[in-house]
Amino acid sequence: MPDSSNSGLNSNNIDWLIGYLSRQEYVRLLGFTPFPWQDAILNSTSKRIVINAARQAGKSTITSADPCWTAKYADKSLSIVLAPSESQSQDDMEKVQGFVALDRTYPEYAPAATHIKTANGSKIRVVPARQTARGKSKPNIVILDEASQITDIIYTEVVLPMFTDNDGRLIMLSTPYGKQGFFWDTFCNLEPDDPWERYEVRSPWQPVQTPNGLDLVPYMDGDEKAYQEERAKHGIRAWFSPRHSNYKEQLRLLWRMGIRKYKQEFCCEFVETEQSVFSYQEIEGMFKGKRQEVKKEPVRRSGVEYSLLEA
Repeated sequence: MPDSSNSGLNSNNIDWLIGYLSRQEYVRLLGFTPFPWQDAILNSTSKRIVINAARQAGKSTITSADPCWTAKYADKSLSIVLAPSESQSQDDMEKVQGFVALDRTYPEYAPAATHIKTANGSKIRVVPARQTARGKSKPNIVILDEASQITDIIYTEVVLPMFTDNDGRLIMLSTPYGKQGFFWDTFCNLEPDDPWERYEVRSPWQPVQTPNGLDLVPYMDGDEKAYQEERAKHGIRAWFSPRHSNYKEQLRLLWRMGIRKYKQEFCCEFVETEQSVFSYQEIEGMFKGKRQEVKKEPVRRSGVEYSLLEA
């Protein structure tokens, strides 16, 4: 919990107190109504969070509230948002500034292209994930937006050193981009004494091939509870994305981008990249001395049998 010293807390400032006690209530005070999965992330006290979410699910928006909350309630705090490109960092800064602008009790602040500095000595930095971002000492929170597009060398040489003797918070969020890189490795593979809290937010639809071409069917018959129970077996908290419920809209996207891209962008699947000559399973099989057989099993949805397309 942030330090409330020198914060100006008093019995008349009820909104300040409500926001201080809960990130969830803080964003609600700003007029933002979170989805259930966003509520879960806002309420989390974990120091390590990894979010695998569909494109346009709302992951960047909700995580942008965290540095705003931290800067307001923790005097002299440092929050850092790293993005894979200049344009993405600009988009993230706009989201941060949007939350700050809605807060009528926010400390006075000086905005700049890459940072916000508040009157209580806090700073929010939003910059591209480059070597020039290194050297920041003991940030309270670091957010890696579109982490699958950030190189491993930035993660190991820039980000991880920031947490040397530092109990700060690290959040990484992204849609998948192949079975490669630190984002895939963190989400899919447990570490010794694993500290990560994992979230998955996918389309409620699954692409299938029918006699008439590509189509979408409800994933796990549309049973979100069954989906959550299945993912919980792997230590993952999961939800269907409310923003992707429109069948016709999602079908148009599937037709436009194809099966591989739709699975990656909206189904949270770590499919092989188009540049891959061998699949991850094939490479793994080489080291094991044999190639794994891939079984194509038909699936039944609402009494109709389909064949799932291979990525």
